[in-house]
Amino acid sequence: MKSLRTILPILAMAASLAAQGAELPELGAFVRETTSSLRDEGTGLVVVRGDDVLHRDLDGGLRGDAQFAIGAAGRWLAVATIMTLVDDGKLDLDLPVGRYLAEFDRPDKRALTLRHCLANTGGLPAKLADRMRGWDMDRLMAAIADVGLRQQPDMSFRDGELGLQIAAAAAMRVTGASWHDLFANRIVAPLNLSGSAFGAQFPQGADAGKAVLPWLATGAVSTIDDYTAFLRMLASQGRSMNAQVLSKAAVAEMLRDQVPPLVAVHDEDAPQRALRYGLGVWIEKLADGGLRVGEPASQGFAPWFDVDLGVGGLFVANVRTTKPLPQVPRIQAKVAEVIRSPAVDGTRTTVALEHDGRGRRYLLSLPPASAIAGRSVPLIVVLHDDKDTSEQARAETGLGTAGVRAGYAVVFADGTGASTERLLTWNSGAATNYASEHRIDDVGFLRAVVADVARRLPVDPDRVFAVGHGQGGAMCHRLAREASDVFRGIAVYGGSARFELDHGGAPVAVLMIEGTADRAVRAGFGLGRSRQDAEAAQKALLGYYVKRNELVGYPQLGEDGKVSTQTFAKGRNSQRTQPVRVVTLQGSGHAWPGSTQKPATPSETPFPFDCNGEILTFFGGIAPTPPAAAPAPSGG
Repeated sequence: MKSLRTILPILAMAASLAAQGAELPELGAFVRETTSSLRDEGTGLVVVRGDDVLHRDLDGGLRGDAQFAIGAAGRWLAVATIMTLVDDGKLDLDLPVGRYLAEFDRPDKRALTLRHCLANTGGLPAKLADRMRGWDMDRLMAAIADVGLRQQPDMSFRDGELGLQIAAAAAMRVTGASWHDLFANRIVAPLNLSGSAFGAQFPQGADAGKAVLPWLATGAVSTIDDYTAFLRMLASQGRSMNAQVLSKAAVAEMLRDQVPPLVAVHDEDAPQRALRYGLGVWIEKLADGGLRVGEPASQGFAPWFDVDLGVGGLFVANVRTTKPLPQVPRIQAKVAEVIRSPAVDGTRTTVALEHDGRGRRYLLSLPPASAIAGRSVPLIVVLHDDKDTSEQARAETGLGTAGVRAGYAVVFADGTGASTERLLTWNSGAATNYASEHRIDDVGFLRAVVADVARRLPVDPDRVFAVGHGQGGAMCHRLAREASDVFRGIAVYGGSARFELDHGGAPVAVLMIEGTADRAVRAGFGLGRSRQDAEAAQKALLGYYVKRNELVGYPQLGEDGKVSTQTFAKGRNSQRTQPVRVVTLQGSGHAWPGSTQKPATPSETPFPFDCNGEILTFFGGIAPTPPAAAPAPSGG
């Protein structure tokens, strides 16, 4: 691995960022103690989650706008630049490199793709023997094309620097722009960076922004402030300052394992680590099962991203060294520990509640006290699928974590059954089960849950929502009919309803997400055996909500690959109302989309769609409406 050998300031910019972010005292003290033995000229640690800076602490005169040679951390910037061209359709990761570079259109290189180049699986040598003095990118491509592959693509992993250069040359040829212009226009400008560029291989970072042969793997320079903005973009799934710099799919491609399963991955500087490789990034499987993206043998400029936590970090030590810093993995582990603590990640409790003569319960996930002090808190009530439990819903959906990070209190409520611990059901009016046969008052129970949470913290009454999966989704539809005075909006995946569509009520925001391969909707809700019957029933349900919310019946349509949308948001006569949105996932089954839970069978593999992000974005855009009078129960 080519790692950073020298971390010294190259240039001081005019001024640091005004916003310094927060400091988590426990982290600051730990870093100072852990790095006390370093002969450094300053250390710094930044931790981000989404667009939020959770921690920022620079010591020893280290400045956020000081420019450094960042070594291997530049690979992340390079791959992001290339992926913007993939997003635009100008490059295809799986087409032969020879489509873009004529030098590689030869028998021994025709199987080589850009994906191979970025994932180090193309069989390329790690480096060239030539010193490359005076070369430009065209001269380098000719030389690489003349070198034989060490192995055929997908047969081995070899960490090297030539693949990135090939990808950069392809980007330059297909656009007609220099690498410096591509990086400036596609990453620097959208992220408002001020001190980042690519320079020469030797000395690292020399002639940054002007080098005739910019070296992507180790030649970049950047600042703490700039790289923080870049990490915030990655942690926000490619979004920055209301602009989509990278698509969510591009970020996911960068961070997922790209090496064939039977091909071993190792780094000579970290032989004991469980490593894989994405697109220009190392991926480490941690002892707790989490995934960490970062350099396994980090030195003075060390970015990382903990995928399961959605947290990015950057540790900088202004030191003269050619060896990995043992302090880095300790600091990374401490960051993960602090992020999981109640002070940052919030709390989880189990609450017992007596209702209608029965002992009921719900799980409550709360943001940290510091995040909700002095303000009212929005609430999401999540309802599990048929014969599931609140614990299963929390694990399968991940909404406890996602909701809390977005500032919501999140409830996972339990239905009822012969046992209080498994095979739980809802009296949704859409199926015959334990709850319906025993005439369980689940609407009343869920009203009581909201009231109970409101006694524990200041719940915002205009921002109480319900989310359901399968039969839990059907229960959401019943809440929309009978408890719209409490629930301002619902979001449903894989759930329908079976009731007369003439029940009135106040406008209620509705998000229906459906999979075209979800057989459970037809089987579980009595919508007929054919897909046509199910579609007709869902169409009638959609028409009910559009009419109830007094919306114009002409939706805004959208399509992105296998995801299509219909959004009804315009009220008749321009009056304020609530939106109705339908998201259709082509080929998705009944499993919760985007779930990280291992499926019981391969056929239940979750569809690759950020269901939680869709739900939270929808709820975040709902305008408050005056409370409605409680609708009359529909019976059952």
